[in-house]
Amino acid sequence: MLSKKKILNEVANSGFVRPLSDDERKKLKKTLLSMTAEIDMVCRKYGIRMFLVGGSLLGAIRHAGFIPWDDDVDFGMIREDYTKFISIFEQELGEHYYLRCPNSPFPNGNRFMQIFKKGTVLETADGNTPLQPNCVQIDVFPYDAVPNNRIHQIIKGIWCNGLMIIASSVTDYTYPNEEYKRMMHKTFDGWLLDTAMTIVGFLFSWWSPAKWFDKVDRAIQYKKQTGFLTSATGRKHYLGEIFSTDVFLPLQEIKFENLMLYAPAKPDVYLKHNYGDDYMTLPPDGKRESHFVKRLEL
Repeated sequence: MLSKKKILNEVANSGFVRPLSDDERKKLKKTLLSMTAEIDMVCRKYGIRMFLVGGSLLGAIRHAGFIPWDDDVDFGMIREDYTKFISIFEQELGEHYYLRCPNSPFPNGNRFMQIFKKGTVLETADGNTPLQPNCVQIDVFPYDAVPNNRIHQIIKGIWCNGLMIIASSVTDYTYPNEEYKRMMHKTFDGWLLDTAMTIVGFLFSWWSPAKWFDKVDRAIQYKKQTGFLTSATGRKHYLGEIFSTDVFLPLQEIKFENLMLYAPAKPDVYLKHNYGDDYMTLPPDGKRESHFVKRLEL
């Protein structure tokens, strides 16, 4: 499957996008770490478990903190905690943060939760929509139970992945970003993916992006407790991120910079699945994922 993130990173590594300077990245990480500490403290107050996932978990295991060239933070929450966090957000964090999340009282411009720091500016080349503030943010992915039956898993996974493609395509069609399109069109794969998403976006634009993302969020949920969990909105989507529940639970605490944060019980299993058996080996410069920052004010 063509990946927008992979294509944009290839373009960025070809010199079309200016990377963050070392000083900018250092300041951004300091802000992200401060945000993490504050949000984690509120979560613990309410018994909410926010745990490291994705590149942030990789960084914690390989570097005891941020990946040196990385510029974001990724967390997960079991659905019960995810829902509880939405209910306490405004009271505990609303003064200093914005929340964007599907099926919540807050505006929604993405398929998973994002927490934005008020008073900051982070403008990216691939473009935040008008539904999202141009601010420094932390991403939080819901982790949902998965049916035990493999055929049921496959059917549900295909349905959820299809809805996510539609939601993303309708967003790009509704809020076109010409600079992002120019970046995508630097490669054939990028042109092909952007053209396909434009067609899909047009065909399904009879619903707003927010309604499509709400539908995605409802579709990925599964009410019964089973022996499996998935991060349906994660990097490998529903079928690519199905794990036995004991890979995550019970959570442990590990070091991340100067903090102790929750992490999966078996990070090695998770990281080998998502990044390969050699995840402890540093990738070459041209394969290092980064984001596409145009303007940063902290």
